[in-house]
Amino acid sequence: WRGNWQWTRDGQRVSFIGMETEDGAVTLVYRWRRGESPWQDVRERVPIAWTPCRYGGRRPYFVCPGVVNGRPCGRTVVKLYADGAYYLCRHCYRLMYQSQRERILDRTLRRADRIRMKLGGEPGLMATFPPKPKGMHNRTYEQLRDAVWAADIAAEDWIEMRLERVDGRLRALTDGARRPNQKGFWA
Repeated sequence: WRGNWQWTRDGQRVSFIGMETEDGAVTLVYRWRRGESPWQDVRERVPIAWTPCRYGGRRPYFVCPGVVNGRPCGRTVVKLYADGAYYLCRHCYRLMYQSQRERILDRTLRRADRIRMKLGGEPGLMATFPPKPKGMHNRTYEQLRDAVWAADIAAEDWIEMRLERVDGRLRALTDGARRPNQKGFWA
């Protein structure tokens, strides 16, 4: 099988990729450039691995064609990413999920906001907790409410700790300014 795909913006073609399949692989044909450098033609062969499914049949996965530190990657993945000249797995490009970049507190608050919105409320620490939706078991509602309250308490504790730290720094600065015999920063 051979085919192609194109992306357009305002009726103009902005990107294009050709595909050719063969037994056990797909070949991607496209052009690539970084910044203002000249365009390069790329022909990349991506192997396909078939994995048996639990209840019969089989499922295809891409085998990452990347090479990291001189060693072939070879991971079986569902998605390949174009962050450079080639389509590789997220491990080869060192891509992270948004939640991996977040602090634990941010992740907890995001989870609490998701629960609030699922119950029909508004996100945010200052938002009132929504009432129990019709048809929801009391126990389920209480578990969700307790999870949100625990996240809110953790956030308030963190905010209080940060404010105390800032307050301590401000006191240290103002105490230093009150001592008449102490040499200042510019002295």
